[in-house]
Amino acid sequence: MAKLRPLTRRRVTEILKTNGFEEVRSGKHTTFKKNRAGRVLTTWVPHHREVTVFVIQYIIKQSEKERSEFE
Repeated sequence: MAKLRPLTRRRVTEILKTNGFEEVRSGKHTTFKKNRAGRVLTTWVPHHREVTVFVIQYIIKQSEKERSEFE
């Protein structure tokens, strides 16, 4: 398993949209939602040039995506 590194906001947004998440709100953070088996998954991406590893780990947990998609 490779070590996570900071990614650009654009790359994180692209990964989420590719996995079926839709942008629903934008303020200090962009909020994404996805319906999955009767549940709504919600996560956010901050409006920074780079998204830190800590935030990427949070996004992985909230979106129930594989860690390898963000490496």
